[in-house]
Amino acid sequence: MRLARSSLCAALLERGEDNLAVLVARSGLPEILDTEGDAPALAALGLAEEDLLDLLPAVRGDVDAAGAADGARPDQVSQTVSDRWARLVDNWTSSRL
Repeated sequence: MRLARSSLCAALLERGEDNLAVLVARSGLPEILDTEGDAPALAALGLAEEDLLDLLPAVRGDVDAAGAADGARPDQVSQTVSDRWARLVDNWTSSRL
């Protein structure tokens, strides 16, 4: 199955897997993931095949309309994920001071 990396990140964020979402987002994986072909790389990041299969119902849909199921455009999803990462980084860096 093919899915947008941003959709996978959004699903991970919704499930509270913030660290994993950041790892997937910053990885060298392509923007459009092939769940079979990219499974080893995702597993190396900590997203096992079983976990990926559990997430798939949340991210199923047309790759071109990734994130559009709830009315959001793909650029809006990317912005939402970017805002979330910025807050996470802010929290991580401010807690180290």
